[in-house]
Amino acid sequence: MQTSQRITMATANQQHLIQQHAGPSAATQGPMIIRKRNPEPMLNSGMQQAKKKRALDRNIPEKLDTLVPESLLYTELQNFEKRLDATIMRKRLEVQETINKPMKIKRTLRVFISNTAVNQNPQRDSESNDIGFGDTNVPAWILKIEGRLLDPSNSSKTNKIPSRKFSTFFISIIVDLDRDPEMYPDGNTIEWNKTNNTEGVDGFEIKRKGDTNVKCKIFLNLDKQPPRYKLSEDLASLLGIKEETKTGVILALWQYIKHHNLQDNIEDKRFINNDARLESLFNCPRMAFPQIPELINMHLQPIDPITIDYTIRVDKEFHQSRYAYDIEVEVDDPNKLRLLSVFNNNASQREVQNLDDKIVQCVQSINNSKTKRDFLLNFAKSPVEFINKWVASQSRDLEVILGESHVNLEEQRRSEFYKQSWVNEAVFHYATAQTQRKMHELLGSSSNIRNDQRR
Repeated sequence: MQTSQRITMATANQQHLIQQHAGPSAATQGPMIIRKRNPEPMLNSGMQQAKKKRALDRNIPEKLDTLVPESLLYTELQNFEKRLDATIMRKRLEVQETINKPMKIKRTLRVFISNTAVNQNPQRDSESNDIGFGDTNVPAWILKIEGRLLDPSNSSKTNKIPSRKFSTFFISIIVDLDRDPEMYPDGNTIEWNKTNNTEGVDGFEIKRKGDTNVKCKIFLNLDKQPPRYKLSEDLASLLGIKEETKTGVILALWQYIKHHNLQDNIEDKRFINNDARLESLFNCPRMAFPQIPELINMHLQPIDPITIDYTIRVDKEFHQSRYAYDIEVEVDDPNKLRLLSVFNNNASQREVQNLDDKIVQCVQSINNSKTKRDFLLNFAKSPVEFINKWVASQSRDLEVILGESHVNLEEQRRSEFYKQSWVNEAVFHYATAQTQRKMHELLGSSSNIRNDQRR
């Protein structure tokens, strides 16, 4: 064991000589060049590349199974992990494909119409001031349009739909008042249009002056995604549908073309030979398939809005419509939201990565222990021969690193020079040093990421 300590001290002295004597060009003179890599590209290479690199570090040495038979169990676990990773990846792709598909369910939106009247009685000035319309006593009324999404009778906490604002279901709301424009110059048509920056609200209030009952029409234009259109009478009669998305209309028209064998199979299959009904519809005897989206545009119209008739009454302070109006709307499926949250949850991946890092450390410790065992076993078999080979190998490595090799240059040019026994040992030590350095960089980068996330 004293001899082993001398070898360790000799190695330390060699490292000291390298730091002391190696000049700026010493690293480039020898055949082995050592460069310090920047750890940032390793972070940006992605989780899959990092996992591939760690997979190489997690492999137990091949000859270890003869010494430790239990290592075969670890190898079997690695093979099972590969199959498990492939299954998980396939399932993730299936979930991603499901999320990308439009998943809609139908729900009922209940709309309530009411109005309040203020300052209709001149003797109740104080009450009107309490309502908040200032000190004026001008008669006025406020029209309220509100609504909420009804939960199905069999709903539970697991499949409950997240609440949405009332205005998010419409692209526009128009209120048309039936009154004399000369007496009320402030306008009889009130319109609200949805924009990208519009925040959702639970209802609308419209305040106007007046002391008489007013009839009004409320037009609600639903916001349907993807947009749906009303077909013209001729196209609706041809396809048998009254309203549909543009994609659905094109698909239905293509089914009609295939059913009546109107595709040109002689000259060019991109063209359709219109029959009498299509020719009267599109005003052309022949059309190309890419022209269909443009040709059907003239037969698509916006869907008729939902119309509600209501009378604003001012003979009492509060008046509400006798009816509540139920509108069928489409909302995102709650299952899609849950799938999306599970798909974006990376907590398990981070936990697996931490466990992989621990496995890398354990495997590296096993490799180091095996290297020490081989070192001491060879030393125990033949101490003198082992020491002589070791000293010669260390001396040659030091000369190569410092660029002061006394080996004949002609000998270095020949391939037999690099087939000697010392080459395998030098490559092993170099690869081990590089592996340890990469592992420390990877572990250090992972710890920095976790510290940043905690902050």
